[in-house]
Amino acid sequence: MLKQFIAGLAIAAAAIAPGFTQKAVAADYPDRPITVIVPFGAGGEADLIGRILSNEMSKLLGQNIAVQNVVGAAGMNGMSAVMQAKGDGYTLGFCPSAPLAIHPHMRKLPYNADTFSIIGRAVNAPYFIVTPKSAPWNNSAELAAAVKADPSKFFWASAGAGSVPFLAELAYFQQYGMPSGNHVPFNGDADAFQALAGNRAQLYATTAGTIKNFEVKPLVVLNADRDPAYPDCPTAKEEGKNLLISQWFCLFGPKSLPADVVAKLSDAMAKACASPEFSDALGKLGLKPGYLNSADTMAFIQKESARNAELLKALAGK
Repeated sequence: MLKQFIAGLAIAAAAIAPGFTQKAVAADYPDRPITVIVPFGAGGEADLIGRILSNEMSKLLGQNIAVQNVVGAAGMNGMSAVMQAKGDGYTLGFCPSAPLAIHPHMRKLPYNADTFSIIGRAVNAPYFIVTPKSAPWNNSAELAAAVKADPSKFFWASAGAGSVPFLAELAYFQQYGMPSGNHVPFNGDADAFQALAGNRAQLYATTAGTIKNFEVKPLVVLNADRDPAYPDCPTAKEEGKNLLISQWFCLFGPKSLPADVVAKLSDAMAKACASPEFSDALGKLGLKPGYLNSADTMAFIQKESARNAELLKALAGK
């Protein structure tokens, strides 16, 4: 009888032990350093913002958060590394919009937004359509007239097919009823701006943070509200266009991330994004905080993804 009683206690303990262990780990999280994988190279916007956010969150969580750049395959290598990581909260990812809301519609990938646990959005930076300061046009109407007069002489730069600038410019051409001219893809902002400076391209889409660093002027901001940094630049909404396109950045983890760990990270992220230090550091890049919690970020990504899918479908039908 005693043996049966002891055996019963052992079975009961084995059944409830995992629950106690999981709760204990969640309560103690984090108890060691965290790695945040950025799927693009050092020095880019995702890398810089990811490091700023990680620094502020590390103060709140009491553990070092190190950024690791896992590059290659247009972000796929880094995204796959996060997807395959152990769901314990010690390997996270930080990426811009394209890997989650554009690339899954362009090629077969092992992931999409639903593959991950979305923790929150840190920044949402509206896109501007810019042109060289020396260009003869000063607004979209004048540009459209020039392009229609001689499309063969018009070239537009992008950060590559499938990038946000690429889709932003194509949507701009569609909404403003102008031919798209000749597309010239580049590896990133720096090369595209060099093309504009050398008059090898006449149009690009970028965020406010980069405009001040190059000899370009904004024609329109693809947002509902004007940017205080460029108060004279009209919005697409003011011009009667339905164009709301931005570059956003979010923190995420493996799908198996426990809900209470997600909640703890999202809370720390919210406080970090609200801190003066985070805002000041972003301000030096010409950016502003744009925090959304886990649920709101997921809804935002789904809306962005659906819009991009429709745009790509329309382009493919041409």
